[in-house]
Amino acid sequence: MFNLDIQNSKIGIVVSISMIILGLLAIIHPFFASVVASNILGFILLVFGVLQLIYAFQTLRGQIGPFILNTLCGFFYIASGLIILRNPILSILNLTLLIGILFFIEGAIQVIHAFELKPTKNWGWMLASGISGIILGILIWSNWPADSLQILGLLVGINLLTTGLSLLMIFKNSPKSPAY
Repeated sequence: MFNLDIQNSKIGIVVSISMIILGLLAIIHPFFASVVASNILGFILLVFGVLQLIYAFQTLRGQIGPFILNTLCGFFYIASGLIILRNPILSILNLTLLIGILFFIEGAIQVIHAFELKPTKNWGWMLASGISGIILGILIWSNWPADSLQILGLLVGINLLTTGLSLLMIFKNSPKSPAY
């Protein structure tokens, strides 16, 4: 099913250990991680906007409508990227509030879905996940904006740490033969 050769396993172990280290650093220094994550998002939006403009000029050969829409999208992405890069702190505040809202809404949907699944064996896991999402959303809201500069970096750090650990276990336990 998987083709994990020895060389890819070594690279995978290096990548996963790097993710674990970056995750721990982000957890230790969440404000710094929040600023870095915000700047990366701004840069990605800026690059995507430029690519969207290039694409817009490719569509100019056809109808004018797609060109105008793609050009507007490109400028919107560029403007969004520049706004984030110019003021990453304000962007972190807004993004943290958005994440809190997302967690709350997702949690509420999971609770509703859990009660729809209630006759099944594992409906409690969905209910627990939904309740934890609602609580997490409320915690983010209740401490917003005071803790906003820390929360985003902490969440990024936790994600990097857990992803790195899971990848490390996959690559560490991969067979030493060329095919899996």
